[in-house]
Amino acid sequence: MTNNRVVKNISLNEASRDLVIQFRGSSSAIEAKALDFKKDKQGNIVYLLLDRLIHKPHESVFECHLKDEWVDGFSVSGCVVSELHNLAKKD
Repeated sequence: MTNNRVVKNISLNEASRDLVIQFRGSSSAIEAKALDFKKDKQGNIVYLLLDRLIHKPHESVFECHLKDEWVDGFSVSGCVVSELHNLAKKD
């Protein structure tokens, strides 16, 4: 069993690029700006480049449990900003 944080909600306003991410087990949300993002044909977010770090130095994966189902999750990297790539949909 892994100890990765689990994303329970991602909200992106495409016009303003305001992003809110909520993690399981936390009542607070993390707010950031999406400097860049990509969606697949179904409208699912597959890539995010955020204006700040939202991950901890030891974290390389966020698991996702969105809309009551498990999603593969995101690889996460960066030292000044956080960059998230959907694990199932690599470019």
